[in-house]
Amino acid sequence: MSSIPWTWVGIRASGVTAWGLLTAVVLWGILLRTRVLGKAASPTRLLDLHRWLGATALAFLAVHMLLLLIDPFLTFTIPQILVPGLSTFEPLSVAFGVIAFWFMIPVSVVGRLRSRMANTGARLFQRSHWLAYAAWPIATAHYVLAGTDALTEWSIGLLIAGSGLLVMGLLARGFIPAPGPTRAAGSVVTRS
Repeated sequence: MSSIPWTWVGIRASGVTAWGLLTAVVLWGILLRTRVLGKAASPTRLLDLHRWLGATALAFLAVHMLLLLIDPFLTFTIPQILVPGLSTFEPLSVAFGVIAFWFMIPVSVVGRLRSRMANTGARLFQRSHWLAYAAWPIATAHYVLAGTDALTEWSIGLLIAGSGLLVMGLLARGFIPAPGPTRAAGSVVTRS
């Protein structure tokens, strides 16, 4: 273990952590949408956790990318970590990671600006969420194809558990309708 550069350990740890956090972000978003937890978790608390997990996932992803830039073994350049297909190390699998990164950025940016953009912000936010959903399988492909630990028992267990939770969440989303608009006592909701 002493012959392994600390950056290599950090790259692996930050990458796996970023993937786990991305999985949690998607799962919390599904829980928020379906309200499957009922009164056990308020939508406000779920939304706060969803946002915190998203920001933390991006922070670990930034650490992952920065460590790739300073690692003495894998000598990545800034363009190689920002442009899909430029990497000389595992070009396809690294491209998946780069694409997943770029798919995560719009939902984060639009989410922060949404309240200032009125109806346009709501539409952009919804569309950017589709990119964020697509980021998870692409990030998973990056993890499996580029990760040096991807085929270890603990990693396979992590991949199965995370994937299984998301499948169950998506099934719940498909079978449990999202709650309708709330109304104050005595008020009437009209549809136009």
